[in-house]
Amino acid sequence: MLVGVQGQRETQFDGGRVMLDATARGIFLDVPETHHDLLRDPHTGILTTVNGAGRPQATAVFFLVDANGLLKGSVTTDRQKYRNLLRNPSCSLFILDPDNRRRALEIRADAELVPDPEMDVLRQFAARYDMPFETLARSGNQDRVAMILRPRRIVAKSAQ
Repeated sequence: MLVGVQGQRETQFDGGRVMLDATARGIFLDVPETHHDLLRDPHTGILTTVNGAGRPQATAVFFLVDANGLLKGSVTTDRQKYRNLLRNPSCSLFILDPDNRRRALEIRADAELVPDPEMDVLRQFAARYDMPFETLARSGNQDRVAMILRPRRIVAKSAQ
């Protein structure tokens, strides 16, 4: 089990899965229990933002739910998705079950961008996705922000 420190609280990672503080369920209150694994397990999501022309722009991203139940991502300030979210915080995170292509979770949200100069979210990604921090830190410039995705609508799809 790996432990990453976030503020005054600890976020624990067990085999790439986040262990929530017992009192903080956050996004898990709004997502059906049948789809909790899609948030807990280290999957790749598709983050769709709105570009300057009003068109969708989709990017594969890592994500996590922190010990407070907040859904988070990380982006550098030289990326298109950062510029898109500055202009329009509306976005969608789509997670497809890799074992069942007819099961998915879509989280329509507003993104809050928060400076992350210590790259805390990236360090949590390194533990969650079992990757060296240095490898993740080399992508993009070093001016990194955390994205907190504040859900507006959640759609859980399952095969019938």
